[in-house]
Amino acid sequence: MRGRILAPVILAIAIIGCSRSNSAEWVGGQFVQAYYVQIDQARALAFTSGLARERLQQELRQVTQLRRSGDLERARPQVSYTLTRTQPEGRQVLLIYDLTITPSQVAPILKKILIITERLGEEWKVINFTETDARP
Repeated sequence: MRGRILAPVILAIAIIGCSRSNSAEWVGGQFVQAYYVQIDQARALAFTSGLARERLQQELRQVTQLRRSGDLERARPQVSYTLTRTQPEGRQVLLIYDLTITPSQVAPILKKILIITERLGEEWKVINFTETDARP
């Protein structure tokens, strides 16, 4: 009897969990966290395809020496972000974030981030992203 009740509950939790992790918003948030907050291009790469993936691969080649020196960890700024808009566009979903970068001993830097996601097979991926300066 207990197994009959428990099985549907576990199935429902699994479906809910998968649907959250398989959405444009979830992938966009994971990408922003990895790329902008943690400054971890290698981790962010897992959420990308297309132009976004090419950009990260190029950046990884460029920052190899900096990462070895350990300077990146000491210079890491504080970063916070908010998803301000979600806009479906055919097969894609555009996500717009407000990003605040707070380096030590410098005024905060405000950015607008546009992330373009697309469903590729069964997964959502970031296919391109861009950032612009935002007005305070």
